[in-house]
Amino acid sequence: MGNACAADWKLILEYLKVLLSWPVVVGFGATIGTAWFRTELRALINRIASFEFPGGKLVTQQAKIEEESAASDAVPPVPAGDVAPPVLDGLRLSAAEQATLKGVFDAERAAARMWEYRYLNYFFAPTTQHVLNWLISLGQATTFDAYEAFWTNRIAQAGERQAVIHALQMHLCIQVDGPAITVSDKGREYAAWPERKILGFEVRVPA
Repeated sequence: MGNACAADWKLILEYLKVLLSWPVVVGFGATIGTAWFRTELRALINRIASFEFPGGKLVTQQAKIEEESAASDAVPPVPAGDVAPPVLDGLRLSAAEQATLKGVFDAERAAARMWEYRYLNYFFAPTTQHVLNWLISLGQATTFDAYEAFWTNRIAQAGERQAVIHALQMHLCIQVDGPAITVSDKGREYAAWPERKILGFEVRVPA
């Protein structure tokens, strides 16, 4: 009796292994999913532009519709002799309107510069700030040789000395033309900005 029950349980387990194997489960799930989502699958297939397979390519109806729509909506080319009129052609401003517009531009420029200078207060390392002060104090353009001679003992690493020049040049505080280094108008403006600081410490701007 016990052997018969054990044989029955063993047979049931074998059937369960077959029923729960992945091909059976996947096939059953695919059948149920196809039946439940028949409409969604049809819409998805219609939206797919094309199928490629070895030896050919199948273009769906949706792809043909999109191609025909793109062809019908295409703008004809402008003949070579015709030039499209500029958008602002014929725009006229009175003197008062021009003054108002200039005031708006100047105000926006000042606001942008203020935010940028506040950023430079914390982006420029103290050494970079001191190099900018030194360049301005010269009162004229200098050279890389003069810069290296003066700052070699103050900035020991050659890579750091190069990084200082690169940071000032990247933010348009100096202009580098060959061996010459010149402080730009922007660099002088930032140096004279009343709120200029070196990492939280105020810089004394000469009166």
